Amino acid sequence: MGFLYLSQMKSSIVNLLTSIYHFFPVKLFLVHLKYNLILVAFWIFLAGFILRWWGNDFGVPLLFQDPEYLGRVDFFSYLILGACCGAFIMAFQIASYIVNSHRFHFLASVSRPFVKYTVNNFAFPLAYILVYLFSTFHFQVNFENVTKTDIVFNLSGFVLGALFFYVLSLTYFFTVSKDIFRMFGVDILKKRELRRTRRVQLKSNSWQRISESSRPESLEFVDTYISGFRIRKARDTAHYDRELISKVFRQNHTAAAIFEIAVVLAMLFLGFFRDIPLFMIPAAASIFLSLTMLLMLASAFHTWLKNWSVPVFLILALSINWLSGYEWFGKRNRAYGLVYDSFQAELPDSMIFDQQKLASMKLDSEVGLKSLINWKNNASVGKLGKPAIVFLNVSGGGLKSALWTLYSLQMADSACEGRLMRNTRLICGSSGGMIGAAYFRELYLRSLTDSKIKLYDHYYAERISKDMLNPIGFSLAVNDVFLRLQRVQVAGIQYTRDRGYEFERVLHENTEGVLNKSIAAYSEHEHRGLIPWMVFTPTVINDGRRLLISPQPVSYLTFTPAQSGTIIKSVPEDIEFTRFFKDQRADSLRFSSAIRMSATFPYILPSVSLPSNPILEVMDAGFRDNYGTKTSLRYLFHFRNWLAQNCSKVIFLQIRENHKSYDLKTPNKKTISELLASPLGNVYENLFRIQDYQHEELMMYARQWFGGQIEFVEMDLNPAVAPGDNIISMNFHLTSVEKQKVMNAIHAPQNQAAIAKLRSLLLR
Repeated sequence: MGFLYLSQMKSSIVNLLTSIYHFFPVKLFLVHLKYNLILVAFWIFLAGFILRWWGNDFGVPLLFQDPEYLGRVDFFSYLILGACCGAFIMAFQIASYIVNSHRFHFLASVSRPFVKYTVNNFAFPLAYILVYLFSTFHFQVNFENVTKTDIVFNLSGFVLGALFFYVLSLTYFFTVSKDIFRMFGVDILKKRELRRTRRVQLKSNSWQRISESSRPESLEFVDTYISGFRIRKARDTAHYDRELISKVFRQNHTAAAIFEIAVVLAMLFLGFFRDIPLFMIPAAASIFLSLTMLLMLASAFHTWLKNWSVPVFLILALSINWLSGYEWFGKRNRAYGLVYDSFQAELPDSMIFDQQKLASMKLDSEVGLKSLINWKNNASVGKLGKPAIVFLNVSGGGLKSALWTLYSLQMADSACEGRLMRNTRLICGSSGGMIGAAYFRELYLRSLTDSKIKLYDHYYAERISKDMLNPIGFSLAVNDVFLRLQRVQVAGIQYTRDRGYEFERVLHENTEGVLNKSIAAYSEHEHRGLIPWMVFTPTVINDGRRLLISPQPVSYLTFTPAQSGTIIKSVPEDIEFTRFFKDQRADSLRFSSAIRMSATFPYILPSVSLPSNPILEVMDAGFRDNYGTKTSLRYLFHFRNWLAQNCSKVIFLQIRENHKSYDLKTPNKKTISELLASPLGNVYENLFRIQDYQHEELMMYARQWFGGQIEFVEMDLNPAVAPGDNIISMNFHLTSVEKQKVMNAIHAPQNQAAIAKLRSLLLR
């Protein structure tokens, strides 16, 4: 009895496991793992953000877990994010159906086969949604100032948004999706069935019709599937004509492809409404849209070309890559204000400094010296009767650096009774830090003639910390990748509209248009010493040089003299922008374009092409000098004699987004992939640390060759770290908690000590 019981139990377990294995949702899950790893990779890619496997340094997980829409994180921001997630889910369902439906012939015999397919193909979408809801709830509870009730309410918006798009899409497929009966009718089937079968004798006089067709090797057997709220047996279709089944699937594929093209066109059409704030959807929603269009276009491509889709795609990709090498194909991003239609600046002769240009350098030095004298007359004088000169160096780091720089300057200048800005001669650095410094400098300039400007008002910190990523991401998703058709006019010149333009547009919106001017608009104020002089130094991609952008003549900062006994000519490291592009209206360069060129992080913003021959392309200044120390030391070196005689001291004020003290990483034994990636990956990761080492060395030399006193003051964005959330994202979006962390960093003991030291240096 016991043996019989165990045998029956074993048989029951085997039958249960067999039933589960042949259950349609399980089959689909396994088929994806076996045949469709590219589709699975999309889900892993998205899940990696939510689970913080990657993208942490750039704050990508926060874009999903704390989406901002119209300046708020609420039910509607999650609703929009959910709707875009629903669009991606539907794109996944369509792509999956197109590549897998031929493996499941029973679908041709069920009503609305695509709808049934999506109902059963829930494993990956449902798993992702559950992971998203759980991780987002955990994040909001621990790191955001939101009640659990509000969190649940907001997350319900995500679920409703996903369901809304899903149901809306299925409404279309309910109408157009057909099965074999709706397409051909029962009579046709019966006739075809009789022709495709023959009678065979099984035993004695027993005869039965069997199908002449054999099951294809790629066909997957399914026993049961979900239909509505019930589990049904899958109908045997072995006796059906395969051609009829293929026609059913082709009809459904065509309907799906039409839907995909319509959705993609609708998304591209939305790009024409980017000026309307209502369409500035959360940046994470734009990520969903980008992946949605990628999936939809790929699956539509496969629908029409079948087995030819891969070779045709490769030929198309290679052709586009070849054509992109021609200037007429595609549109490069341009610096607004420059003229591109006239003749181009010639690169070779203009790049080499020789004796013929010594006269212009001397003339520029005289102009620079007059400006220094003007600065001295406006600066605050200490007890020794001489002013202290301040070189302000600010680091990159996206929006967190912009906010940190502005807020640090507000607090430091207030503590120094307004002497910090009056005594600052030069501002240089990169990326976000220069955005914050430029905004504060403009406010300071306006406060000189407008008493309504409250320079230290918290309002300006709120303005500079407003989201900039949503319009950039939306433009990237619906416009830049596929079509760039819109044109804009800046200073009377037509340019192609892309995410570079969106960056500048939203910068002007957030700062209420105060930076919307040319670089030349600051020339007189800088020369008279009323405001600090700013030099932007974006990196030239072509050869690694630096482009020095300033309305002031700065050829002396590009001078690398040849030593005696060597060659007469020398190749300077830096290119003077205004002199090199004088025939392309360099003085008309929009100030926000200079800011953008200094803050062009790869892929987020497009690299800027300049009107030269060959074409110069520039990107983020941080790749060469993240803190602006090299530029400050060059300036100090050139005017070292005058500064030593006329200034009581030189103060280098460095406002950084990361702490200078580094811990040596001691990881466990590396995997093979880590060993392959570490040589280049570690160099890139330590790029700014390497610059710190170089700058420390240069500063050591400066203390030797400079005849005056050098002081160094450092303010670090190094807030207290919460468990599991040890970074502030480096992008153009900040959460409410991140903003608070940035501003709270000013109260850190080391920063309070830095402000006290700065006050002492400027007041004594």
